[in-house]
Amino acid sequence: MNLAELQAGLLALLKSREQDPRHDHPYFRQIASSGRLSVLREISAWWRGLAIEETCVLTSTLLKRRGTFGQVAGRFADRPDATPHHQEQAAVFLAEMARHGDPLVAAVARFEGALLAVVSGEATGPVTIPWQHAPYAVLEGLLLGAPLDEERIHGAYRVVVGPEIPGLFRVEPVAAGGGRTG
Repeated sequence: MNLAELQAGLLALLKSREQDPRHDHPYFRQIASSGRLSVLREISAWWRGLAIEETCVLTSTLLKRRGTFGQVAGRFADRPDATPHHQEQAAVFLAEMARHGDPLVAAVARFEGALLAVVSGEATGPVTIPWQHAPYAVLEGLLLGAPLDEERIHGAYRVVVGPEIPGLFRVEPVAAGGGRTG
């Protein structure tokens, strides 16, 4: 067995992937039956969760407030296609959370993903994100730990994120009919 086969086999074991039959080897069978493999998988998932927490601060904080961060991050970390590259992992995680059933989680994830794209230079133009809550109140709550009274801050807004916008984003209230105000 050469180094590439060894690395591919170990990665497959670590990520719970099915072993390529061409690489069936007693060494991999021994590791697969070892209790130490589960510890390595837990450590790997913990590191991925920590990386998500550090690169997706707003979304992670909101998910923690919802009491679902551990479950969501664990499920994401267990994906066999999870990448070890933090920025790529953050983009994939935020894209997944942008489809979340909770409109606030989805809006925060879209916002954070758009900001990361601007900062990394990957943004090609402005992105408009609808919000059902006052964005500044949400951001204050998430960044400063202030309480989020979601009923009180409910409303129609759009957040435009782009590299040409001073401060990288602006908030626009949406009139009851859906048109722009002010």
